[in-house]
Amino acid sequence: MYLPSTALSESSRIWIYQSDRELTTEEQSNLRSELEKFVSEWTAHNVALSGSFEVLHDRFIVIMIDESKTSASGCSIDKCFNFLKKMESQMNVNFMNRLLLAYKDQDAIKLLPKNKFEELLKAGQLTEETIVFNNLIEKKSELKTKWQIPVKESWHKIMLS
Repeated sequence: MYLPSTALSESSRIWIYQSDRELTTEEQSNLRSELEKFVSEWTAHNVALSGSFEVLHDRFIVIMIDESKTSASGCSIDKCFNFLKKMESQMNVNFMNRLLLAYKDQDAIKLLPKNKFEELLKAGQLTEETIVFNNLIEKKSELKTKWQIPVKESWHKIMLS
């Protein structure tokens, strides 16, 4: 069952998928329409999931489920993954590349492969204060507090040595 994201509790479970490029306005509109259809029909063991989504910064898809009503199952997570793979194919985009790291460079969002990101950290071109997107967060509330954070406060800090 689709609900507006504002209707979901802050403890709702989330998954963040990052596009390998900025999505156009038209792509975002089509994606939102397809996501709303998908979430409206999304189930776990034939029980409707209360879910929502957001498309943020023209490249991040945040999918949400209020697990206080029904928890996601392995099969329901697979359904979401397969839906996103279908969208990737239709849009000629990649949402699954976890080795592509997003960070802020002033007001722009940039992406780098993990090894290049690490090189720039070691060279001092990126610092422990560089804002990164921590797409591993799991709760809606963390979008405000733990998603866009300095390298030194994220899992990315392992690359600082």
